[in-house]
Parts: sequence; C-alpha cells; structure tokens
Amino acid sequence: MTDQHSDGSLKKWYRIINTKFFNNELPDNVIVRWARGGEESDVASCSPIDNPDKKNKYLILLNRAKNPTTSIKLSSLAHEMVHVATKNRDAHGAAFDEWHKKLTERGLFRRGALLSNTTLF
Repeated sequence: MTDQHSDGSLKKWYRIINTKFFNNELPDNVIVRWARGGEESDVASCSPIDNPDKKNKYLILLNRAKNPTTSIKLSSLAHEMVHVATKNRDAHGAAFDEWHKKLTERGLFRRGALLSNTTLF
C-alpha cells in the first residue's frame, strides 16, 4: 500500500521547481515524500501509481540517507520530476535528455537558481 501523503517540505519544493522551471506543466497530484527504511535503496525513484480513484498519478520517493544536503535533495527531486514530465516512459533516453536541455536553458542548473550561492547538478 502506498502512503498517500506528501512530505510538506518536499511537496513545496516540487511546486516551486514546477512553477519556475517546468512552467507548471507537471501535475500537482504527485505524492512526494521521504522513503521509509528499506523502501528505496537508490537515491530516489519515480513510479506511476495504479489506483482506481486516480487521485494521485505518481509517487516520488527520496532516500534520506542518500540525499544528505539540500542541494542533493533538490537535484534528486528535479531528476525525478523529469520522469513525471516524460510520463515515466523514457527512462533516461531521448525524451529525458530533451527535458534536461530545457531545464538547463530555463536556468535550473545556474548558481543560485534555487539556493543562494549553490549550483545543482
């Protein structure tokens, strides 16, 4: 069973990044939360939610241990948001690369774009 609630701080960052760099093109009905122990072994993940009420479309999980700083956390979140943008159908192929280029052009990876004096990778 999926925890149906976002972490407030992570969801706030999702919305900020969506507004500033995805031009509000991503759905808001995405659960964004920290993974529970043993739930996510990678840095982060994005998966579609198969639920009958279609209340939420995707689940983004961030591994707290592998996202120890705010800049790493936001880089991981932005990466998973690209999977939402590609409707999770491209893994890391051409559509993913195209979104990465758009985000670069829109300034996401510029120093200070989200955090003062910090560059996301």
